[in-house]
Amino acid sequence: MNLNKLRKTFIIAEIGNNHEGSFDIACKLIREAKKTGVDAVKFQTFKTEDFISPHEKKRFKKLKKFELSYEDFKKLSVITKKNNLKFISTPLDIKSAFFLNNIVDCFKIASGDNNYYDLIKTVLNFNKPTFISTGLLDFIEVKNLLKFIKKKGFNFSKLSLFHCVSDYPVSFEEANLLSIKFLKEKFPITIGYSDHTIGKEASLLAVSLGAKIIEKHFTLSNNFSKFRDHKISLNPKDMEQLVSSIRKAELMLGNESKKIQLGESKNLHLIRRSIYAVGNIHKNTIIKNNMIKILRPVSFYQPNDIKKILNKRIKRRIESYRAFLPKYFK
Repeated sequence: MNLNKLRKTFIIAEIGNNHEGSFDIACKLIREAKKTGVDAVKFQTFKTEDFISPHEKKRFKKLKKFELSYEDFKKLSVITKKNNLKFISTPLDIKSAFFLNNIVDCFKIASGDNNYYDLIKTVLNFNKPTFISTGLLDFIEVKNLLKFIKKKGFNFSKLSLFHCVSDYPVSFEEANLLSIKFLKEKFPITIGYSDHTIGKEASLLAVSLGAKIIEKHFTLSNNFSKFRDHKISLNPKDMEQLVSSIRKAELMLGNESKKIQLGESKNLHLIRRSIYAVGNIHKNTIIKNNMIKILRPVSFYQPNDIKKILNKRIKRRIESYRAFLPKYFK
């Protein structure tokens, strides 16, 4: 998977932990994601004891409840691929990274771990497409991260940096979407966007700014439970609308060039102007400003060609409101 050659925006439904530890809900989320038109689903894979300190009792208990088994993830990978979706997961510990290597199409490194170089090195060694969120990093830290990745010999065509703000939800004032454009200008790699805002607008704007991968949280219902991520997620109806809107946006964005489009070329004759005679002009008359008008539709001489006919003698009579043609001057 060469990320530099993505023809369309790669859209990921970030299931994360919205299954809340239920394998059946996880399966349903995959099936519902498929209906929305996304390209991939993403989970988080972890062993809680390798991720959260047991002294953090409340967090530990919640994450332990959300933890799916490795066997569950094997089955989810099969179900995902049967639905013609890419299976992606974020390993939150090194053991889980080794496990995932056999079942994922791509890896994702979370913002919380973009300075956990041992985990990143482990993932890079698998040589699979890898997405890294840049939340909690400033520009210098992003540069240092890329230096580390380059030193490991990882092919940048398999790498994407995601602009991300690590807040839940991200306020509109802090979404800072121009970072996408900034990252594109600074680094020769595919730039994506991990959207933690509420709603669809930020993801659409990200596409217009050049993000080639969009990751948006996905839930069966925004009121599924009190778990934080459901509120920043899109439900199936909203995700379907986002996918549809992104596909329309891609059509409208076109490509980075400037050429006459087919539709406007059909209108050129009606919209462009040419130089027309005002009043009947007799043979051997020298053309002056008061004898011409710039009118539609287009003919031979363009408005900027006026010097080509001013003070020239016409060789034959021209009727009023006829366009000037070269034959009148030969």
